[in-house]
Amino acid sequence: MPEQITILIPVFNDVKSLNKLLSELPGSLTGFTAAKFSVLIVDDSSTEKEPVSAPSFFSVQQLHLNRNIGHQKAIAVGLAFIRENYQCDKVLVMDSDGEDRPEDAAALLTASQQNPDKIVFASRKSRQEGIAFRLFYRLYKFAFRVLTGKKIAFGNFLVMPKPLVEKAVYYSEIWNHIAGGILKAGLPYSSVFTHRGKRYAGKSKMSFTNLFLHGLGAIAVFIEVIASRLLLFSLVLIVFSLLAILTLVGVRAFTDLAIPGWTSTVVSAMLIVLLQSFLLSLFTIFLYLSSQSQRKFIPAHHYKDYTGRVETIQ
Repeated sequence: MPEQITILIPVFNDVKSLNKLLSELPGSLTGFTAAKFSVLIVDDSSTEKEPVSAPSFFSVQQLHLNRNIGHQKAIAVGLAFIRENYQCDKVLVMDSDGEDRPEDAAALLTASQQNPDKIVFASRKSRQEGIAFRLFYRLYKFAFRVLTGKKIAFGNFLVMPKPLVEKAVYYSEIWNHIAGGILKAGLPYSSVFTHRGKRYAGKSKMSFTNLFLHGLGAIAVFIEVIASRLLLFSLVLIVFSLLAILTLVGVRAFTDLAIPGWTSTVVSAMLIVLLQSFLLSLFTIFLYLSSQSQRKFIPAHHYKDYTGRVETIQ
């Protein structure tokens, strides 16, 4: 039997780019003669009503969401919908704007044939954005590595085998960030180098604020790890400040080495550090307890809260 591959494409007010992507994809996928392709478009409650034009190469469905929930959540909903309604072997997730190039989609599928039991991510070898974006992206990756202890160098351009889709949709972490959730879940993955393409039309919906929140979403997936590291850091500061205070008081009381006025100044500074460290530890504990008390959104169970009608594109 031919391999069944479903292409998942989230879209929000960008149908012009989507139509161009759908017209170019068949040319890049013709080499996969033993595969049959279908497309699921997740319309993230677009306000622009432009018709989707799909080539006969694909069977295309469009899942309309009842409200705008954002790029990452739309993908999570799409994965849960595919898990329940599609008989396929793999899911290819890509954006509609042209920055995920059709030729790189073919490269991901080829790599997936060599690693059939792993998720294959696209790792950007080059990017089209300006200096400010690249600088922020480097800072984000550095902060992610420091806070979580893990390295992230990819996004949501990926190929996922259906058995791993069955697992991924039961992890609440993918609701905030697909790549971060997969890292947290410990699902097997590999990556291939790709180049970021240019947008087909219009402007990117990813403003600096959205990009900042997107980065925070990836970091928030590892809230338990971050809380433990912050708590350990605050305890180290508390111990250090206490030892410093005791040492200074001992030098002042039992030796002649103390410099007049210097001991009280340093002790005051250490008391401030001690108080701030204590407040940081309390904040970390409450933050962790708050995250644990909240209801977990499991895409496999709760995705229907956001889904509307399903449209077949002729």
